[in-house]
Amino acid sequence: MKRRAGMHISRRTLIKGAAAGATLIGATGPFVLRHGLAADPLVIGVVSPASGNYADHGMMERLGMTMAAEEYKEKGVLGRPVKLVVEDDETDPQVGARKARRLIEVDKVKYLIGGVSSSVAVSVGEVCQRNGALYIASNQNSDTLTEQYGRRVQFMVPPDMAMALRTLAPYLIEKVGKRWYFLTHDYEWGWSGTKWAKIILQKFGGVDLGESKIPLNTRDFSAFLLKVRSAKPDALVITVGGIDLAALMEQMYEFGIYKETTVVSTLINFEDLWAVGPDKMQGIHLMEWYHYIDAPGVKEFVAAYKKRWPATLIPVPTANTVNGYIGVRELLRAIERAGKDDVTAVIKAMEGHTSPDSLKNDPLTIRDWDHKFLWASYVVRSKKSSEMKDRTDFVEVLRWAPGKDTARTREENKVNLGPYPG
Repeated sequence: MKRRAGMHISRRTLIKGAAAGATLIGATGPFVLRHGLAADPLVIGVVSPASGNYADHGMMERLGMTMAAEEYKEKGVLGRPVKLVVEDDETDPQVGARKARRLIEVDKVKYLIGGVSSSVAVSVGEVCQRNGALYIASNQNSDTLTEQYGRRVQFMVPPDMAMALRTLAPYLIEKVGKRWYFLTHDYEWGWSGTKWAKIILQKFGGVDLGESKIPLNTRDFSAFLLKVRSAKPDALVITVGGIDLAALMEQMYEFGIYKETTVVSTLINFEDLWAVGPDKMQGIHLMEWYHYIDAPGVKEFVAAYKKRWPATLIPVPTANTVNGYIGVRELLRAIERAGKDDVTAVIKAMEGHTSPDSLKNDPLTIRDWDHKFLWASYVVRSKKSSEMKDRTDFVEVLRWAPGKDTARTREENKVNLGPYPG
């Protein structure tokens, strides 16, 4: 298939759209009930990047959050309209903490959600712990969020990197080879991804050829790629995300790295593929969700997204969209089950709950002892342009694993979430 004109848009355009999306959603008032019930809104604070390395990911999660909130437009929650108040964390932990404090202390918000950077989640979670507010980490993947930074008030929606690598790495060992070189984003999430890749590589008797740590906001990867070329790995295992990953993809393509080794992203987002196009990110990767998976409710959700956001910069929902949607939906459902607007009661209503309508191939379960959302992850292969059935069809799903089969056990993670607030 020939690439169509205008098929992809620049990262700069995506980031402008992300900022615009934050303004649009943040400016909306509470959803008005048609029955005219006068009640104070149930406010959810959204701390999400509209600027910085993960701006486009933040844009996509906010679209999903809005869709979930709008499902309650008719009836509200406990007779109250739902309102989202958005703050830009700028992909900066200090900014995220400051915005969270303002939402809690000034706006008196009890429930917070959002964020893409794991480091931001750590800082926001700490603020919520001190103030007794509930926080849902919607799109962060570091296993530390349910380990040393696990908190009674904090829940984690997406698969952590232990789950991701337990899904992906055995396939690589079987199909690609056992000699790996690592590129690691130099913060919580990057460290987590490479750590688990190395654990599994060692388990299967593989060879660690070395690691390069990539600072956030890196744009020139030439020195790192020369090290990769010298190492001659079977697999180049990358835990890099956001704008940095898009720049890395471009330069790997220019260097011809795809011709020399199998490029592997331990976690890749559709936003990054959309920004650079199908030819510049070949290889085998882990995805949390894909709009063409054959799972209950997926086609309907994709159709609803397209109807609600017909002019958005990315024409299909992404994993970030789904995680944002599920995070808000499960929070509102828990408030309904609790029957009252009380943080401790809502936490207890979330703990141990299972939802069959997960938009994945397995049910969604929220564990009570570490607050981890358990659901599937997917191993995918990049398609070439000639294989794509439409302009959004970037990958082929090779296999998937249920979350319950890949998550860490109590013996592996002896987290103590601490007491309930209040």
